[in-house]
Amino acid sequence: MKIIAVKPFSHPEFPNLAYVEILTDEGIVGLGETHYFGSTVAHFISDFAGPAILGKDPLNREEIAKTLTTYVGSNGSGVETRARSAIDLALWDIAGQFNNKPIFELIGGTSPRNLRIYNTCAGVQYMRKSNQSSKSWGLDKAASKYEDLAAFMSDAGRLATELLSEGITAMKIWPFDLLAEKNWGKEISSSDLKLGLEPIQKIRDAVGKKMEIMVELHALWSPNAAKEIMSALKEFEIFWVEDPIYPDLLEELGVLRGNSMPKIAHGETIASRKRVERLVRENLIDVLTLDLGWCGGLTEGLAMAKLAKENGVRIAPHDCTGPVGLTYGAHLSTADDNALIQETVRSYYRTWYPHLVDRLPLIENGELKLSMSPGLGLKLRDEFRASSLVSTTA
Repeated sequence: MKIIAVKPFSHPEFPNLAYVEILTDEGIVGLGETHYFGSTVAHFISDFAGPAILGKDPLNREEIAKTLTTYVGSNGSGVETRARSAIDLALWDIAGQFNNKPIFELIGGTSPRNLRIYNTCAGVQYMRKSNQSSKSWGLDKAASKYEDLAAFMSDAGRLATELLSEGITAMKIWPFDLLAEKNWGKEISSSDLKLGLEPIQKIRDAVGKKMEIMVELHALWSPNAAKEIMSALKEFEIFWVEDPIYPDLLEELGVLRGNSMPKIAHGETIASRKRVERLVRENLIDVLTLDLGWCGGLTEGLAMAKLAKENGVRIAPHDCTGPVGLTYGAHLSTADDNALIQETVRSYYRTWYPHLVDRLPLIENGELKLSMSPGLGLKLRDEFRASSLVSTTA
């Protein structure tokens, strides 16, 4: 079997997303995805990555990975690695279809299982077209009943009650981000600390401990400020604090450990296996939130997940990007009994995800379950493909 064409896609309404379809001479089409500056990734695939893998065996992922490892893009989740990630995911999709097995079976799973989910409380327009800041929250375009970001900022208790009514028992919010933007997260005042805790207090007042709470800090804070925030969160029995400080500050993570501090979830932007190895072996994190569209694909993600399991660290694959990322994360979680919980974003899943792909995983009563469809189980919708910008390497 040989690769005969590579088609990267970007869409003007979703410029942070990039898709790639890889076609084989046996008529199998594999689908991959990555996120962040998607049109740039699509151009890179068109200009370099696609031509580099034409004629190669799509089942030989190791050779293709070596072909696509460039001098400047081997260890960071930049354009080269995100392109390589999307291609690797498409190759796994091809392998699953070729073997008539779902991805989770190819990587050691036996059957679909119910995965507990949490809801990341984003809005429909969140991070649609811009960088990670409050300017990209999309609050000025809120028009859906699932505007969960606006809801947690205004009435987090009501939102928690609503989510519980749907069977969702864990939610993630980021009430400190706006406060970090005042001074680049260098420090936090006592009044701002109190303000950031208000949504969390509202959740506890409304539903008590029936709702698990994850607090996302988006690596916006200095180590000292992050420590102050995490110390204040202890009384609320937070499920985890995510990305408290910048990913490169490994030594500083140690300052946030022990003394009954909340658990730390971290790792969605990491593309270095050596970095993951150090994080898990030195007990710097409790949960690895790897993103298969950023870390080098499922191939690299499996190695990272193995390191986590060997060192007593759970995994919780990242979503909040696109439907392929969600589904691949679910395949990994289904196959790996070390998976703690699966991230989902109901404002995406229930609004625009279904317009991009068909056959999404089933989510109901706070759980996600995959089908037995071969490969990934998703296909791009014809109407989405037709309205996308396509550059074909053939």
